[in-house]
Amino acid sequence: MICGRGTIGGKGRSLLFALRQLRDSGDEQMSRTKVPRSIYLSIEIFHQFLERVPHLDTLLANNDPQEIERVFLETPLPQAAGMYIRTFLADMRDPVVIRSSSRLEDDVKHSFAGKYLTNFLSNNCGGLEERSVAVENEVRRIYSRTFFPAAADYRERHHLGGDDMGIIIIRMAGRWRGRYYYPTMAGVGYSQNFRRWTTRVKQDDGLVRMVFGMGTMSTKRGYARTVSLTNPILRPEGFSPEKISAIAQESFHVIDEERPNQITTLDIKKEWKQLLTYHPDFAAYAQIYRCDDGEGCFFQIMKNMASLSPGTKVCFTFDSFPRIYPDFYKRVKKTLKLLENKMGVPADIEFAFEPTEDSFCLIQSRPFWSNNHLEGGIPELSQRQILLQADRMVTHGAIPQITKIVYVDFNRYYAQRDFYGTARLIGELNKASDGEPYILVAPGRIGSSNPELGVPVQYSELTNCRGMVELGIPRLGFMPELSYGTHFFSDLEVDGVLYMPVFAGEDRNIFNADWFESKKWEPWCDNPAIRVYRGSFAAYMDGESNRGVIIDKDMGETD
Repeated sequence: MICGRGTIGGKGRSLLFALRQLRDSGDEQMSRTKVPRSIYLSIEIFHQFLERVPHLDTLLANNDPQEIERVFLETPLPQAAGMYIRTFLADMRDPVVIRSSSRLEDDVKHSFAGKYLTNFLSNNCGGLEERSVAVENEVRRIYSRTFFPAAADYRERHHLGGDDMGIIIIRMAGRWRGRYYYPTMAGVGYSQNFRRWTTRVKQDDGLVRMVFGMGTMSTKRGYARTVSLTNPILRPEGFSPEKISAIAQESFHVIDEERPNQITTLDIKKEWKQLLTYHPDFAAYAQIYRCDDGEGCFFQIMKNMASLSPGTKVCFTFDSFPRIYPDFYKRVKKTLKLLENKMGVPADIEFAFEPTEDSFCLIQSRPFWSNNHLEGGIPELSQRQILLQADRMVTHGAIPQITKIVYVDFNRYYAQRDFYGTARLIGELNKASDGEPYILVAPGRIGSSNPELGVPVQYSELTNCRGMVELGIPRLGFMPELSYGTHFFSDLEVDGVLYMPVFAGEDRNIFNADWFESKKWEPWCDNPAIRVYRGSFAAYMDGESNRGVIIDKDMGETD
């Protein structure tokens, strides 16, 4: 159902387009693809709402986000919107998702990933009026985000002008399992793999990044399983049980009826017994990891297990999933290729899946922008010039001249434990750069939501960064990860920021620690973990050969 005239915004428009293409595909499996029950508020409703906001021009001119949100929350929605919302909720007690769908969202280049707002409501407390008011409040909250700095700065940076907000209100994919509501698995998929972890994987193969539980876990730089759609056995992290267990998902997102209107994170160590009750195929997703005398190995979970033995843990490896559900990958690949052909550009989807029912639910579909057309290639170099070298997942492109490298010393960062303080100081350094570009080298996952995995810096704090190197230090738990589907990587793609991961100590990877220790550097704000190196540097990355290097150009002059 659509309330109002005019466009329903980018997300809504793209989702309905994808559904129509799948239904008309002539393929029985793709035609069974579901889209959650939804209603759409067009941008006409948004403009009718703005007409009701008192002293709107003055409010927006003051540019106070908290005051904008307060006034918007006190302003009633148009009557038609309220009626649509009440009709939608009348016979439904499942959780709902209220999503932004602005006019500019999900176009070919600018996805606005993470710039607006998506909210989840449990929708199972109180009567119809109370539940409807809760949804109306979230609609107004999303309306206010149109004028918040995150979106306004993004539009200004990309010369996009103003925006108009549509809304999608969706029954959340999944079901109640006891007190928790979630889909069995969810994630994101791409028709093209622009950052391959091995030459055995082709760009055209496509990939998925999937998690157990709600897909919100896959849009953050946390743990997820990344899979090539034509070779799902291959792992970016390799086949070592130690490495697999180190980056395997150990928690998942749900809606908890006892903690309404928020996403709850559950620890698999505490929940695995009841998960066996609700998921007879649980062995397809999870395994038990044990380490004996330095040797790690995995075991299957058995239904008759009473408890975990000491020194073991449960984690989501999806190790048996390709064997038990091989058609899943074929289905996703078909879906992505169809959408790519119909849109004329690479496709990007969000999905939820109930494997035991073969029920595939499309949650979002949009064009997948990539700057992969940037000129890349690596010139002749002397070995002593190379500061960092990667052998997988590199962006295709080059920065032939840059004068600054910002380096986060992993030993200091780990020892001082001031994770968020370090992240904010990097943001201040970026701001003080006054437009001067730099390459950032940091341990683990830059922009991680979990500071134990890497520096939790926000993308908005890296506006002058032109290249990122994630440094893998296994002994400290810092491991880069191919985080397709995250808002962070969507921004990297749009802005053409080069990226490569370096796994210290691995073959064909170089981390020139002697250079970083001997080269003169500048401290930043008395934080010993942050170093600034100045000189003549360059970055060269070749996506075809899967090799990337950062070099000190001055080192070659003395050869």
